[in-house]
Amino acid sequence: MSEGPVLEDLDLCQVDPAHLAAFLNAVTSRRVGRYFERLILYWLQHVRAARIVAESLPIRDHQRTLGEIDFLFYDEREQFTHWETAVKFYLHYPRENASGSHYIGPNAADTFERKTARLLEQQLPLSETHFPEVAVRQAFVKGRIFYHPHLGPPTYQPQHLAPDHLRGIWIRASELASLQEPGEAKYRILQKPFWLAEGTVGDPDTGVFLLPDLEQLLAKHFADFSYPVLISRLADPRQPLLKPTHIFVVSESWPEPPAANRTTPG
Repeated sequence: MSEGPVLEDLDLCQVDPAHLAAFLNAVTSRRVGRYFERLILYWLQHVRAARIVAESLPIRDHQRTLGEIDFLFYDEREQFTHWETAVKFYLHYPRENASGSHYIGPNAADTFERKTARLLEQQLPLSETHFPEVAVRQAFVKGRIFYHPHLGPPTYQPQHLAPDHLRGIWIRASELASLQEPGEAKYRILQKPFWLAEGTVGDPDTGVFLLPDLEQLLAKHFADFSYPVLISRLADPRQPLLKPTHIFVVSESWPEPPAANRTTPG
């Protein structure tokens, strides 16, 4: 999503699915970021054969923790490299709001600008003092920007946002009916940490909903909770006109907190 290392074309023959699954099973956290870090570690270790020096390394000054370095490694050219990684999802909201940003996270306290500043001004400089021999410092950030279908295109693009970033749409819960498409689109609710997942009908076909069932399910969710829900409209080879996409469904009050906000339990 933001500027950083370019992913090389990955030959799927380089990856043993069973080995990758076992590697990822070691992740017990539901955090999307931690799952993403594990994917990056697998790529570095088992595809690129980089020499890992440290991962998730706390940096302390006496008893005070200054931060954490995501990855220190020697690449194929033996360059000592520091990477800070993140996977982020932001919703484009072009109206004035309390965050001061037009690119706001599902948790409205998070914005694209704040995260970028933290990466570039706080996290990457950690190695300048503690590992001055580092030759390459880069932020490796992936994710998706979600646009509302009726709020118009952005009038500006933040610095460091790649022009070819992945895109999705966001709508409010009351707008679910607007998803109606020719044919019978099928949807899946994406659970953490699998927010990066793509899907196809039949792969597997459990936990898949038609729009009326999805509307009922999400109506119940937003009656009890305010946190957004990420869904995927699935690709279906039998219905090529239905475009697969990721969709964030948010409460009526987002990005402003409701009077009695109940947030995600994890």
